[in-house]
Amino acid sequence: MGPTEDNDQFTEGQTVIHPFAQSGVPSTRPPCCMRQLSGGFVSGSGPKQLPPLFSRSSGGLDDSRPFFFDGKVAVASRHSLRIEGTAMAWSVPQLVRRGRSVIPESSISDLLELFPIDTCLNVKRGASRFFMYEEHAPNKMKDAAGTATTIAVTPSEFGALLAECDGSHYYWTAPMASVAPDLLRERFDWYSDLHDESDRPLLDPRGPSLWMGTSGSGTQCHYDVANNIILQLHGTKRVRCYSPSLGLRHLHVFPDAHPRARKSQVDFDDVDFGRFPHFEDCPAPSLDVVLGPGDMLKIPAFWFHHVENGKLSYSNENVIDGPSASLNSFSLSKPMLVAQQIFKQGGRLGRGELEDRIISVLRARGVRLLENLNINNQDEWIERNLLEARFKPIENFDERDTFQENKVELTKRQMDDAEACVDGTMPYFEQIITEQDESGDGVGIAQLVALHLMELWAVKLVGAGAVGRAWREALV
Repeated sequence: MGPTEDNDQFTEGQTVIHPFAQSGVPSTRPPCCMRQLSGGFVSGSGPKQLPPLFSRSSGGLDDSRPFFFDGKVAVASRHSLRIEGTAMAWSVPQLVRRGRSVIPESSISDLLELFPIDTCLNVKRGASRFFMYEEHAPNKMKDAAGTATTIAVTPSEFGALLAECDGSHYYWTAPMASVAPDLLRERFDWYSDLHDESDRPLLDPRGPSLWMGTSGSGTQCHYDVANNIILQLHGTKRVRCYSPSLGLRHLHVFPDAHPRARKSQVDFDDVDFGRFPHFEDCPAPSLDVVLGPGDMLKIPAFWFHHVENGKLSYSNENVIDGPSASLNSFSLSKPMLVAQQIFKQGGRLGRGELEDRIISVLRARGVRLLENLNINNQDEWIERNLLEARFKPIENFDERDTFQENKVELTKRQMDDAEACVDGTMPYFEQIITEQDESGDGVGIAQLVALHLMELWAVKLVGAGAVGRAWREALV
């Protein structure tokens, strides 16, 4: 999933709480190493334009917004990059300068030649230029597997594929320690110097990952629940970042129980506005940046990002500019850790005594949750952000296919139980909102977590394949 693949997944019950399965997202305020201009497009090799939410900072960096470092300017700065929830402060000049020295700009094959010659790389190959992580399982919604295939190649064979331009797109990522441990020790030995032992529990235990892809390849717009830092090593990479609030309203995210959870369903190259109407009035991204060698981008958890390798992603010129390579480091995020407590507290549901009141319980919980989050017109919000955005594009509802539940009113005890379960999660939701400043979109993150919780209830009550149908009936 881009310089941020899908490195983290929620799950409580049938939803995943595994922060480092495959990950990424944007963060904070620019220091002096940033050039403050007016617009919304940033190119690593041209003039920098930063959207209004970017402002200069006289001190350290907050952790809640997308943050871009121009490699040519950063090496002259004295700023540090702090990782959320840790005492870790990385020297920006040190990180950028050392990253730029790892691989010459002339050939990505030089880096691959440092891999053991018998290393097996599992490379994705596809006719489509966008790749996305998929998780097919019995407790997931049924969906056809993606068109990408996996091939096993040696580093030299992969280098040849990256340069071939044979009509297919290729994409590969792996923790460096798993494919080239000597390379990690000898050429990236400085990575371990960037933090102390007390910070390690919050970092991806697999260490930094390498990401490589052909020009034009990329990863579908998605969000992750871990923070991500991308250091571009070779070639260029375009990243478009959208706030959580904007993403949940406009990007038509796959449902949680879908194999492609947390990804946008929209084909950015050929948008079907009839199927994805909310995307038609989608505002411009908060940040649209092209990374060049030595540039760095921090993407905080829960921010949506669409990633494309090479100049073809931002130019109409029919030019192949070669492959792209980046170094990525992931870290746990506070919102994800708090969300786990929300799922633990609010995910409990005793189905046995609710057999004839499933839809009523679902509605009672959903309305209470949205009321507590100060969302008015709860039915309208659920219709737009859950049913229209997530389920309608992939489900054909049959009016005859209902649960045939008599709308039995809940007893006072049942209503009290439903409300108490929801109310117990509110201190955690408030923590997410208050710890992310306004520009960090704590409200948007809280609403994304609320959607996770609402889907989780339905999965437990009716199964993954009937979530949309259950919520549709709850609104009738």
